[in-house]
Amino acid sequence: MKNTTTLDYIILGLIQQEPLSGYRIRKTFEDTALGNFGGSPGTIYPALKRLEKNKLVEKQHVEGSSKSNFSITGTGLSELKLWLKAPPSIVEIRKNPQLLVLKFAFMDPMIPLDQKIEYLESMKYELENYLKELLHFLRKEKNTMPGTGRIAFEHGLLSYRASIEWCDLAKRSLQSQETE
Repeated sequence: MKNTTTLDYIILGLIQQEPLSGYRIRKTFEDTALGNFGGSPGTIYPALKRLEKNKLVEKQHVEGSSKSNFSITGTGLSELKLWLKAPPSIVEIRKNPQLLVLKFAFMDPMIPLDQKIEYLESMKYELENYLKELLHFLRKEKNTMPGTGRIAFEHGLLSYRASIEWCDLAKRSLQSQETE
């Protein structure tokens, strides 16, 4: 849907699991690693209004309370599913690989097993290609980089290698769940 932001998709992913109040959504961002994706009151509440206006969520009054919860609509589920099914891109690998893992976390129960595995394989492929680019850069620039810069760069390389290994582990885990 037009103008749907990453924050919007993350909120949809949260409330597809269960209806939540705006406060609870905000606290989830504050208390977890989701805070890396934003989540201040100045972004959460406008995002909820936008999602409601676009009919991706609806507000439901909680009986016996003055509070309301937000739940995902059918249109919201469809929109979330499209986002989750989008294959990882090289831009995402370079700019925000943690978002790709978060997308994977939201896939149950909406995405079938074969598509989850395909997503992991695509993610691994893009990670491996980018790692090759980074290694080429390091070979070329290693002698001109400051020592701490090179060491920090090597941290990034290790992070990408760990993500590649995680793709294999996640795929095996999914496949073992299928045979149980």
